Amino acid sequence: MRVLMLSYEYPPEVVGGLGAAVAGLARSLVKQKDEIHVVCASSGGDAASSVQDGVKVSRVARSTIQATADPYGGGGGSFLHTVMEANFGLTSRTVLEVRGRPRYDVLHAHDWLVAFAAKSLKHALHVPLVVTVHSTEYGRNRGIHSDLQKYIHEVEWMITFEAWRVICCSHYMADELKRIFSLPADKIDVIPNGVDPGASPDPQFIRDTRLRYARPEDRVVFYVGRLVYEKGVHVLLDAAPQVLAEMPNTRFVIAGDGYYASVLRGKAESMGLGGAVRFAGRISDQERDALYAAADVAVFPSLYEPFGIVALEAMVRGTPVVASDTGGLAEVVRHDETGVKVYSGSADSLAWGIKRVLSDPGFRSFISQRGREEVLSRYAWDSVASSTRSVYQRVVDESSHVSW
Repeated sequence: MRVLMLSYEYPPEVVGGLGAAVAGLARSLVKQKDEIHVVCASSGGDAASSVQDGVKVSRVARSTIQATADPYGGGGGSFLHTVMEANFGLTSRTVLEVRGRPRYDVLHAHDWLVAFAAKSLKHALHVPLVVTVHSTEYGRNRGIHSDLQKYIHEVEWMITFEAWRVICCSHYMADELKRIFSLPADKIDVIPNGVDPGASPDPQFIRDTRLRYARPEDRVVFYVGRLVYEKGVHVLLDAAPQVLAEMPNTRFVIAGDGYYASVLRGKAESMGLGGAVRFAGRISDQERDALYAAADVAVFPSLYEPFGIVALEAMVRGTPVVASDTGGLAEVVRHDETGVKVYSGSADSLAWGIKRVLSDPGFRSFISQRGREEVLSRYAWDSVASSTRSVYQRVVDESSHVSW
């Protein structure tokens, strides 16, 4: 099967979970003998097409004028200008790439950021459209409160309307799409994201990485992800004093970047947490994996989380997880079996969960082992790709009976 994918990001340029999810799916579909072509936006500008792990990748400049350092928010109107420029580029580059080549079977677009290119190409190329909704503006902001949010919300509705099938990563997200877009239940397929176990970092590299952030006698609490309000890192900072009161040799390592980073750094300083909290900034995959291996617990205190691929990344590497009982995280983590679930937005509950894991080595070992087993059995990318391929086949079969 020949599949054309559109994405706002693709490795090595990964801002959030979207780029990792698209890459994991694309690579696994190639293993199943499908031909996958990803056309993606890039802050690095236009680039000649290349082949990565069997996937053809074509990169297009997001914008000729850099609007903001954070490509996912905080840019206001200029952010929308960047997105629109990217969509123009995605459309023209795809038309150039497909000229004279056999027709694609399916067009698969990921999120609203590529919606206008997806709609244009669907009609121009007469290729049925599948859309994966990774999150929604309504969910990220707990409602629609501004003209910018209303605009993005309407674009999201438009692309789900244009799609033949809509994929989302959790039953929580399926319910959200039905509620906020009046999307018919029989148009939605729930397919979880997957995770790539990857190779274990060198033990010496793990030790060296750990020593950059903590002393040998310290316990390490690790967060990795975008530093935006909905990820709940401010709740983790509020929970830190309760943990430190009982376990003063605890160090909190916070990795990632985003529009909320300066607010979080200021909050940690004003709370007097400077010695206990380390902001690592954006880190490499190798350093991320080393910190997973070095951490005593990985914490994901999200207020809104459609899925939570970072929780899977921690679990598959044997890192005990404490996560908010919300959204997709609630479906990924089973309380007291594969991790610990705490009340979303509650610093008291989060502190309790962290202390429970840190204070009980036997329990920590138990959820570590069960979590890894769960991920390997349920969230392998090959399984995710097979389920996605079934959706493609359904779309191809149904669309063959319809004239454009």
